[in-house]
Amino acid sequence: MSRKFWKDIWDKKGESNSKDLLYLDGYEHLKIDFDSKDICNKIIKLMDIKPGESILEVACGAGFLARELQDYNYVGIDYSKTIVQKHKELFPLHDVAVSESNSIPYGENSYDNVFCFGLFQYLPSDVYAAQTILEMKRVAKKGIFLGDLKTETTRKEHYVYPKNKLIEDGFTISPCLYDSNDVERFNAYCKV
Repeated sequence: MSRKFWKDIWDKKGESNSKDLLYLDGYEHLKIDFDSKDICNKIIKLMDIKPGESILEVACGAGFLARELQDYNYVGIDYSKTIVQKHKELFPLHDVAVSESNSIPYGENSYDNVFCFGLFQYLPSDVYAAQTILEMKRVAKKGIFLGDLKTETTRKEHYVYPKNKLIEDGFTISPCLYDSNDVERFNAYCKV
C-alpha cells in the first residue's frame, strides 16, 4: 500500500475541525471501551516506566495517549504536519514535532522509553518497519514498545509485521491492551 494513501487520511483528519481524539487518532470505529488512561497505565507497567523518565511516542497523532503522560518528560513525533498542528492546538504544552518513524531526528539514547501504539498497520513495507524498529532502538536507553500490532490485516490497505520476526529479534509478546478477547492484536516489548 502506498504511503500516500494513509498520509492523506491523517492529513485530512488534522485539517478537520474535530476535537474528538478517537476520530483524530483513528480509533472511532472500535466498538469497545477504548480508555486512554487504562492503555497508558498498562504501557507504563509493561515498560516499567518510572516517574521523571523520558518518553518518546512515535506516531503520537493528535494526543489520545499523550494526554495521559503529562507527568513524564514526554515528546511525540508524527509524520502528518496537520495532525501535529492539531496536537499542539489541543495540548499546547506538549513537545511534538513532525518526523518519519524510520528517521527519528534525535540522537542515540535520547529517551529512556520509546513507544508507538497503532503505528505498524499503517507502514508501507517490511524495510520501512525494520528501519522504524532500528530507529526506535537507537534513540532508546531502556526499551521500546510496539503497541496494537495485528496478526492479520483487517482491511487490504493495512500492513502486518511478522510476529515470529519480532520473537526472533528478542521481543516479548503481550496480549491486546484494550480487549483481552482479541487474539489477532498484540504488543511487543524489547529492552535495549
